Amino acid sequence: MYTKKIINWFWDAWCVLSLIGIWPRFVEPNLLSLNKIKINIPHLPLNLNGLTILQLSDLHWSSNFSASFKRKLIKKINRIDPDILVLTGDFLVRAKLEQPDGLLAFLSALKAKVGSFAVLGNHDYACYVTVNAKGDYDIEKKNPDAHILKGFKRLFSSISLSKKVSTKAKQTKTHTELIRLLEKSPFQLLHNKTVTLPINGSRLNICGLGEHTLGRCHPEQAFKHYDRKFPGIVLTHNPDSVPFLLDYPGDLILSGHTHGGQVNLPFIWNKFTCIENPQFKRGLKKLNGKYLYINRGVRGGVDFRWFSPPELTLFTLEVV
Repeated sequence: MYTKKIINWFWDAWCVLSLIGIWPRFVEPNLLSLNKIKINIPHLPLNLNGLTILQLSDLHWSSNFSASFKRKLIKKINRIDPDILVLTGDFLVRAKLEQPDGLLAFLSALKAKVGSFAVLGNHDYACYVTVNAKGDYDIEKKNPDAHILKGFKRLFSSISLSKKVSTKAKQTKTHTELIRLLEKSPFQLLHNKTVTLPINGSRLNICGLGEHTLGRCHPEQAFKHYDRKFPGIVLTHNPDSVPFLLDYPGDLILSGHTHGGQVNLPFIWNKFTCIENPQFKRGLKKLNGKYLYINRGVRGGVDFRWFSPPELTLFTLEVV
């Protein structure tokens, strides 16, 4: 822990002294933006026309979470006053639940008129799952290098994803403490599960998937109780799970995980953001008649962003 603090101190000192590090370390991570997107759905019931869904992703709560940024998030979300609020995974940093009372207070302060829903990310299980040296999805070692040093190592190396999930990753259990905390919060966790909400005399499906990198994304289970007579929103933390969802129902798929590239520089971003489908780095896509949005998230394991500022995204459903 002491060594980690020293490394973090040198990292901040380098960011200041190098000058080029001031913006991505201290300025851009605090530039919270709100993107507003209208989604046209042909079969949308008139009673759901104008329904708003606000997406928050990649919270990465920790003891270092900025108090001023927390207040900014609460104020902005509650000012928007969405019908539905969704959080598309990564509540935690590396599976560590720090300051649980603070996290519960934060989540409980967020308001949505109809309801709040969430899925888990690769940081939110009992062990943190990432990409190992072989390119497999695997749990992080118990005594990993400081994450800043790992970042520098990746800058000078190249990893090809095998798309394989290790046995240890598959056996990783859910995070008991986080699950209990969410049960006390306004957020309903959807882990390979669909709920159908009655809204204004009509209904809307909200479907949530488990995490792709742990082999927990099970659409056959998640869509089991999906009512195809009504439109639906699909929540999945990792956009690499999207190709497995295209043959299932749903009109708008919301994901996060990539942080929009985070260090979003040409020829560099993919060394830090390892994804199977580079075209799913960020933004709005249309696939097989469905909309997909990859949110840049609001925080990260390291507060360092270059040309990928944090965001909230507000979707308004409209009849074509």
